[in-house]
Amino acid sequence: MTVERIVPADRAAWLAARGRDVTASQIGALFGEHEYVTLFSLWGLKTGRIPREEEETPAMQRGRLLEPVAVQMLRERFPRWKIEHNAAENVYFRDPEARMGATPDVIATAKDRGGKGVVQIKSVEASIFKRKWLDQDGEVEPPLWIALQATLEAHLVGARWAAVAPLVVGHGLDMPLIDIPLVDGVVDAMKAKVAEFWAMIEEGREPTPDFARDADAIEAIYHADEEAEADLTGDNRIMALLAERAFAKEAIGKYGKLLDALDAEIKSKLGNATVAHLPGGRKITWRSSKREGFFVGPKTVRVLKVPTPKE
Repeated sequence: MTVERIVPADRAAWLAARGRDVTASQIGALFGEHEYVTLFSLWGLKTGRIPREEEETPAMQRGRLLEPVAVQMLRERFPRWKIEHNAAENVYFRDPEARMGATPDVIATAKDRGGKGVVQIKSVEASIFKRKWLDQDGEVEPPLWIALQATLEAHLVGARWAAVAPLVVGHGLDMPLIDIPLVDGVVDAMKAKVAEFWAMIEEGREPTPDFARDADAIEAIYHADEEAEADLTGDNRIMALLAERAFAKEAIGKYGKLLDALDAEIKSKLGNATVAHLPGGRKITWRSSKREGFFVGPKTVRVLKVPTPKE
């Protein structure tokens, strides 16, 4: 395997380099394990059917701004490690034959760990960390797509070990270091999935969308052609879809009214109070919130927030 080490001149060059490959941050989509990216949306991105995002999202900005904090915490916790923060050069490592690439956050050299390793940094809000990163026994278990990301980064960098460091942001800062085992066969499985993906694109095939997750991707890919009409008279699925949609719309109307009635009853119990205390230390709030108006003047409304009942 020959790995190219690319130092991009700017963000545009970095995005262009990544566009040729399936990157470590996307690899989980090929296994159906990514939290944000599906096979269909990745296909749309790599075929140019979905425009590439040039601007930072708020989540990306949060990660970029907090990453130096996480690196400093690593340096304070592991003073004997040689820690290289990749943000300065934003080096992109790629396997041109496999068309896979990665931009690791941290490359660290630790004698007690056998040499070179990679550390993938994630910034996570405390409640999300508790919900998505802890198993039933309260043990830390990173989402699989993040473990796959760290594994591919380690492979491309030639690292002996890999870890993930979630910077948990709450009233304070916490950052556990989670080792990611480099399991034999995982990278080979990645290469096979990536090869299948690029072959699908080269052959002009289109993956089936995940309709529960790909609504935005479908909107982005298919554009209105005022001259085009579709013949669905022989489509056996379309009538069932219309029936299911009618049922769902009726259920929304029915249960939407029930939800309004339940909220009204809860509000009547609070009356003028803005907070109601519940068993177990939980609470309901019904506070005032000012909403800006665009076509009418601003107004103040009360927003009801209730906890989800525990099983």
